[in-house]
This record gives sequence, structure tokens and C-alpha cells, in this order.
Amino acid sequence: MVRLVMVGAVVALHSLPIYAHAACAVSSLGIVYCAKYPTGGAERDDTGTVLCGKGECRRDKRGMVYCSRVEGGGAGLGPKGVGRCLGGCEPASKTLWEEGQ
Repeated sequence: MVRLVMVGAVVALHSLPIYAHAACAVSSLGIVYCAKYPTGGAERDDTGTVLCGKGECRRDKRGMVYCSRVEGGGAGLGPKGVGRCLGGCEPASKTLWEEGQ
């Protein structure tokens, strides 16, 4: 009986829709930009330009924006304010966003 209940629960969870959300940020001009990747990140740089990546993005202590190389991967700042990311970091890009509708 326990086995049947567990199989039923796994089947029920497997059939649920998975929702992902891309991060969005507002530029210094008030325009909303969102990451093209469903689990991508967005961050504003020191000039107010929105930059995006495949995964979560963070601005380091020098103002550089870095994002995880992995889709949906996390990003944070290490003890010295340097970016650290799941799968490694890559510079954020102006080409990985879409203007919000």
C-alpha cells in the first residue's frame, strides 16, 4: 500500500507544470528589460544599462556584472566582493535581454 501511494505521489508531482521566471531590471531611462533565458538574470551596471545572462547575475565591487554560465545557476559575491557563480561566471551581456512588453 505504501508503495502504491509513493508511486501515485511521484506521478502527480511529475505532471505538475514547472514555472520559471526570467529576471527583469529597469534601466536608467526607465525601460524594463528581461533576460531572454527563462531562468536568466538581469542586473543594472554603474551606467544604468541593463545586462543579462543565462543564470543569476550580480554586480561586483568594481561595478562589473557577472552571471552564472549555467541556465538558472546561482551567483553571489565572495568575501572580497568578487563574483562567484555556479558553473563559473561570465560577463553579462546586452544581447541576452528583451524589452518588457
